[in-house]
Amino acid sequence: MKTNLEKYLKENRLRLDAEQPDDEAIWNGISNKIKQNKTKQLNGFWKIAAVFLFGVLITYVVVKETTREKVVLITLADVSKELGQQEAELKLIADKKWTEISTLSDEEKTQFQFLFDELNELDKVYKSYEKDLNEFGGNEQIINVLLDYYEKKIRILNRLNLEIQKQKSHENNVTL
Repeated sequence: MKTNLEKYLKENRLRLDAEQPDDEAIWNGISNKIKQNKTKQLNGFWKIAAVFLFGVLITYVVVKETTREKVVLITLADVSKELGQQEAELKLIADKKWTEISTLSDEEKTQFQFLFDELNELDKVYKSYEKDLNEFGGNEQIINVLLDYYEKKIRILNRLNLEIQKQKSHENNVTL
């Protein structure tokens, strides 16, 4: 092996003994090392930034979950005693009408589905205005709509009750 190395050195002596080193190759090597160091520093910076943002996000979620806002619901009784009393009376009437109708069979409910759909739509409108009452307070228009809801609900329930009575009397007449 020693002889092979000596032979190689003798044959390539002129090429290996350069008086001037290759400056361009040296500077390219140095430049590449500097670029590698910068990319390592940038990668470290992004890792630190990601950890910081993750910490901020976790803190936000924990604080948000532990301090839930207390929702205060405003009713018409909170706006005025008279309105609260009027709402309570209308609600009582509507509840009585509803209990009269709640004994319907599924078959009867399907016959009057259009009225039940109307009641569902009316309930959606009521919930929307109830949110508005909580958001904007005792606005006169909102109050009127909320009271009107109960009146309309009572009218629809009365109509449903009349339709049921009409159908039952018709069935009784047909069977006789």
